[in-house]
Amino acid sequence: MRQPYRIESITLRDIGVFENTRFDFPSIETLEADEKKAEIHIFNGPNGCGKSTLLYALAASFEPMNYSTLIRLRYRSEKSRVDFKFANMAGRYGISKPETSDGVYGNCVALFDNDSHFFGFESGWQSDFGEYTRPFNNNEKFTSKRFKFSAFAYSGHRSPQSDFAISAIQEIKDSPFFHALSFDKTVRPNILAQWIANNRTKAALAKDDGEVGEAKLYDFSLNEISQFIYEVCGIRAEFKLKRSPLEVSLSIDGLSIGFDALPEGLKSIICWVADLALRLEAIPWHEERDIFSQPIVLFLDEVDIHLHPKWQRRILPAIQTLLPNAQVFVSTHSPFVVGSVEDAWVYRLPDPQQMICRDPHLPETIQPTPSSAGKSYQLILDEVFGVPEQFDVETEKQLDEFYRLRQLVMENKTDDTELRALANTLTQKGEEVGAIVSMELRQLARLIKQG
Repeated sequence: MRQPYRIESITLRDIGVFENTRFDFPSIETLEADEKKAEIHIFNGPNGCGKSTLLYALAASFEPMNYSTLIRLRYRSEKSRVDFKFANMAGRYGISKPETSDGVYGNCVALFDNDSHFFGFESGWQSDFGEYTRPFNNNEKFTSKRFKFSAFAYSGHRSPQSDFAISAIQEIKDSPFFHALSFDKTVRPNILAQWIANNRTKAALAKDDGEVGEAKLYDFSLNEISQFIYEVCGIRAEFKLKRSPLEVSLSIDGLSIGFDALPEGLKSIICWVADLALRLEAIPWHEERDIFSQPIVLFLDEVDIHLHPKWQRRILPAIQTLLPNAQVFVSTHSPFVVGSVEDAWVYRLPDPQQMICRDPHLPETIQPTPSSAGKSYQLILDEVFGVPEQFDVETEKQLDEFYRLRQLVMENKTDDTELRALANTLTQKGEEVGAIVSMELRQLARLIKQG
């Protein structure tokens, strides 16, 4: 059964490369009634096609007043606006009030039901995100507002500055919603280090007091993150708190390594998934359950950055398992990511040199296709990324010339001297291209003999 807190559609008008473009986000179709896995939507396409713009627009739907700077920079005219549907309610935000009186003012969101009855800004989920923008006290969580869902956004474009220093064991008072949708600013390394240190300290104190069950609760999130790292990277990693000097480190296969010395790909994974965990742990949820099973919407821009192809193949399946009630939107340039997961949707965005939609009154819908699990990476490169070539640029040019000469020989327009010289050059490049050339020459010889 799908969780109700999900984005159902979005339409971007006069924003970035989008003139008037709609995206529908269907739920997973093939799940069994009792099966749980994250719902994943994958955006891919050429550089500049609008993948990040689309993610920024989706994220800003949850807090346009505070988090829409990234999308506002992409507004193109006074008609720029975003229409979306979330949890069976419609919303809109944009640069100015439309001519029609439909309740949209400036950058605020108007909310409607299915009959287009206007509810207003405060009646929607937006007020939930504004609840804890002030300093956050964890002691309030048992008496304060409860949250039915939340949303978070992370960027893979750069790893955060390695400020993992801690000076003392102290409670974190920052809001779990602060910069939660800012992409580049979401990860807070110093708070992340503080959270790891706090949990390790509390677990040790609980064990010292004989409270084994409570100690397991403090260890739960970090153990889940360690398991996630193993599923993606194949590395046994354990978070440690050193006493002298007081600092957080990582034990990798028994070797203690500081965060600064970690590979960029591993650091990137740890930072966003651990930051997500500490935010989930701090939120007072409406329903008591494993924090990773809470209903969330997650945005990951360039999820494959810094990751080896082996890790790119594993990242989405690991996310599907870790976050069973999440709706996840990711952008990627990697065929290994696109071909890694079942029960997901892929959206191929058009080349930015082409006009996406010329009719301002009729939005073009980008249709999703089922993910490419079970297909070869060469087929994914061809069908999804539009890259039919198998070899490097120079070899492809030589193969094109080989096929041109082959055709001329077959038509008796030239002898095969030049063809065989080029075939010899290609054969020396490697076994794979050599096998192709040999097969073509044998076929040519049979055709000439038959003729």
